[in-house]
Amino acid sequence: MFKKLIAALLSLSVLTLNACGTPGPKYRNVRSYSEGLAPVQTQGGRWGFVNERQEWVIQPKFEDAGEFQGGKAAVRQNGKWGFINKRGEWL
Repeated sequence: MFKKLIAALLSLSVLTLNACGTPGPKYRNVRSYSEGLAPVQTQGGRWGFVNERQEWVIQPKFEDAGEFQGGKAAVRQNGKWGFINKRGEWL
């Protein structure tokens, strides 16, 4: 009886997960949130920044990106490193 209950619960779990229909990971990499934003790498390889609701604040256009510290983050674009502010503007 116990084995049947476990099997039924396991089947229900698998059906529930399959019903969600999630295609897989949304991002390739996610770094730590700092100052309300997190650097996120898309499946295409570009980095941008999302807020805590996972909304894009700075679109993914960078080759690499670090966390914000003191209102600025280091990013690499066209092979060169520089700093941006929280609006994505170069400093």
